[in-house]
Amino acid sequence: MAKPPSRDDPSKPKQHGYEYKKQFYQSSEVAADYDEHRFRTPKRQRRNARKWAAIQKALALANGVKTIVDLPCGTGRFTGNLARAGYEVVGSDISAEMMGQAAKLPSVQHENIRGYVRADAEKLPFKSKSTDCLMSIRFLFHVDPETRRRMLREFGRVSRRWVIADYRHKYSFRYGVWRLTRAFGLTKRPFERVSVKSMTAEFEDAGLRVAKIIPVRRGLSDKWVVLAETGHVDPDSLKIKLQGSEYADLEIKDKLGEGKRSVVYRARWRGRDIGLKVYKPAAIARHSRKHKLPLAEFEHRRNRAFFDARGLSKYVAEPIGFVVEPGFQMSLQECLDGEVYYFAHRDHAAFISPKFMDDLAELVNLSHAAELYDIDLHAMNVMVDRHAGGPKLFDFNQIPFTERPQNPFVGLALKLGLLGRGSRDLRKLARFNNFDRVERKLLKFYEDGSSPA
Repeated sequence: MAKPPSRDDPSKPKQHGYEYKKQFYQSSEVAADYDEHRFRTPKRQRRNARKWAAIQKALALANGVKTIVDLPCGTGRFTGNLARAGYEVVGSDISAEMMGQAAKLPSVQHENIRGYVRADAEKLPFKSKSTDCLMSIRFLFHVDPETRRRMLREFGRVSRRWVIADYRHKYSFRYGVWRLTRAFGLTKRPFERVSVKSMTAEFEDAGLRVAKIIPVRRGLSDKWVVLAETGHVDPDSLKIKLQGSEYADLEIKDKLGEGKRSVVYRARWRGRDIGLKVYKPAAIARHSRKHKLPLAEFEHRRNRAFFDARGLSKYVAEPIGFVVEPGFQMSLQECLDGEVYYFAHRDHAAFISPKFMDDLAELVNLSHAAELYDIDLHAMNVMVDRHAGGPKLFDFNQIPFTERPQNPFVGLALKLGLLGRGSRDLRKLARFNNFDRVERKLLKFYEDGSSPA
């Protein structure tokens, strides 16, 4: 029988911190000791059984899963279980030594295991949408929140549909005991735990929607297994979703771009080119907590209000329609021939009109005259028309701060007239060519930290 784990075990980290552990677990001595002392005692086996039961519940809810990347797989704690359950599995870990141990263990041998790939979770070597599900167990809670977000974005990139991960949360007896001992000065050990709100925010910031939170042992365990959905939509599945609607005869041409909240396609419909904006589940979920209208309908109405305002139609993409179905939302508008201002300006595009900023100022003035505010005016939300060289608005899915103030003080200032409803637009207009904030967002979106081509 394996002896109980102790602090003296070679596989027990001697320090906290992700960077330290990242190196620590690559040791051959650690890998050789890891499975024996961590997972083979009766107590640890019971824990593993509970965790595996929670994972099975998540997989039962994740329809269409045939292939899984198990990351980090370690010495194969769940890799063999997944294979025996009928899934095709690729084990992945930053530690070649750990994967070497997994390949030797009889409990991990199965024909459904397709191999092992050494990988850093912050920059995975897998192609986009290359697996049905990416599973990451007993890992993310060792990592700081900002690094977790980067990893979750990578997980969402690699998985076609589902991400399964576990988190440590604060709704447990164990967390309460720690707070008491900390209050009395009996421990200084860090004990980071997440709330539902903070955990959900991390997934949504990575473009993922939390579909189900599964407690491992309600009240006693401080672990959740979280099932999240990526929101990838490919043209074939898009055509299926549109069957039976007035847009069933759409011919999807190509993908124009992807952002944090949506994916945009070019399509042909009834003799004209149109743009399709397909919203990601995380964006739909976030909007639904703030506004009663579905996101696609909200953006369509806001687009229509701008387009119909006096003098604004030349500056606004024409709205065409929207689709709202369970788990799926899409808006349709005129497909613009142009370039986003940030990229056009960066590349010194010759088609930018010398009057561009004057036209932009007129756009703001006409919007305010129509009592339309908070245009979300920045260089990634304004297109440069390739023919006229002037500005075109095409992104309308921000709830105006005049309708939903960020905090009570802003709302009070608006009511008292201390803050003008057009103040934010005027500030953004004044600093329109200051790209610092835009570039920070781009660096966050492009996970490898490089500027987009």
